[in-house]
Amino acid sequence: MEDGRIPEEDLWTTGEIGRATEDSLWTEAHEDSPAPAEERRRTAQSRQRSRSHSSRRRPKKIKLNYRMALCIAVLVCFVLAVLFFALFMGQRGKAKGLQEELTKLGDEKTALTQQVGTLTQENQTMLSGVMKSVPDPTTANTQSLPDLIPQLTEGVYIVSNTGSGYQYLKVPEGYLTDKLNAFRDNADGYKQAASGAAADWTYWVLYSDKVIGMNASDHGFVSTDRSATGPEYDLPAGFSAFVASVFNKSA
Repeated sequence: MEDGRIPEEDLWTTGEIGRATEDSLWTEAHEDSPAPAEERRRTAQSRQRSRSHSSRRRPKKIKLNYRMALCIAVLVCFVLAVLFFALFMGQRGKAKGLQEELTKLGDEKTALTQQVGTLTQENQTMLSGVMKSVPDPTTANTQSLPDLIPQLTEGVYIVSNTGSGYQYLKVPEGYLTDKLNAFRDNADGYKQAASGAAADWTYWVLYSDKVIGMNASDHGFVSTDRSATGPEYDLPAGFSAFVASVFNKSA
C-alpha cells in the first residue's frame, strides 16, 4: 500500500476486487487529466451511483405453487361434477314426466278407441233398427221411368232397376232421409264426368227438387227438373252403397 492501492489478495478476499480495480484504474487514468477537480468528482459520483444501482438484487421470480394449482383444479372438477349431476337429475326428471305423459296419452287413446268401438256398435244397432222400418219395395205399374217419376212426389223415394222393370220404396223420415239429403247437398263431392250409357244406372233417388241416378261405382247423373236424364258426375263417395243398403234393408 505504498502508493495508496489495496493489495489484490485482500480485494479478492472481500469480494470487491472488481470494483476496487475499476476505481483504481479510473483514478490512475485521470490523475494527470487536465479536467477540473469538480468535474472528476461529479464523474466519480455518477459511476458510484451506477454501481449502486447495478448491485441491487433483481426481484425473485414468482414460483408456481403446484399444490395450490392442484387444489384449484380439483375444486373446478368438483363444481363441474356437481353441475353435471344437477343437469342429469333435471333431465331425468323431465324424461320421467314425459314418460308419464306418454302413458297417460296411451291410456286415453285406449279409452277413446273403446268409446269409438262402442259408438260404432251402437250406431250399427241403431241403423239395423232403422232399416227394419224401411217398407218393402213396390213394383211399378209402368215400364217407363219418365212416366214413373211424376207419380212419386211426396217425400224421398228410391227406384231400382230390376232388369225387367222398376221397383220403388219411400224412405222413412228421420236418419235415412237426413243422410240422403246430406249426399244430395254435398256440392264438393260432385265432379263432372264424361257421358255414359243410361242403361248403366241401377238406382235413382227421387227428391222433391231433383233426381239423381247412379250405378255401383258412384257414377251417375243429376237432373234438376226431375227428369230421367241429366249431366253426368262422379258422385260423393259411398252414395250408391248407402242407397243400395237402404233399398235392400241391410245395415
